[in-house]
Amino acid sequence: MKRGNDYMISTLKLSDIISKWRDALQASQPIQNFCSSQYNKAPSIFVGINGKNPPTENDCPLIILYPGSKSEGLELQEYTYNLTVGWTILQAAATVTNNVTEFRGVAECDTLGQLIYQELAQLSPDNPISVVNYNIEPVAYFPRFPGRMDIIIKITSINGYNINF
Repeated sequence: MKRGNDYMISTLKLSDIISKWRDALQASQPIQNFCSSQYNKAPSIFVGINGKNPPTENDCPLIILYPGSKSEGLELQEYTYNLTVGWTILQAAATVTNNVTEFRGVAECDTLGQLIYQELAQLSPDNPISVVNYNIEPVAYFPRFPGRMDIIIKITSINGYNINF
């Protein structure tokens, strides 16, 4: 599609993806139900954070959306969008059975992460999540249990057409 002397380039703003994700996570009944039953409150959702004044334990459970990066352009047959979602729960409880100590925060952090992933994975069936690198940190920040997923979305480019996400 030509517009004047130049071609219309297909593009998708990272902030548009993040806004869609923010709204979906906030509206997610499974996430709300889990956080309400485990922590008696809805999760705090942040789009970016203030590194000089980061969220505190009072903000937990929390979900942070980071915009990331993208690769687009006329020479690419596939556009790539890299975004990150972080989450943290607060849980000091542990159970000891015989000689096994199990910290509840590990499973709770994983449960919240899976709920987030499932919510985001169903949002755009035409352009699904291509790759997720998912991890939980069960040691360094106790009693906070943070998780993080780096998400890659790959979209076949069709120059001159808007990308539906």
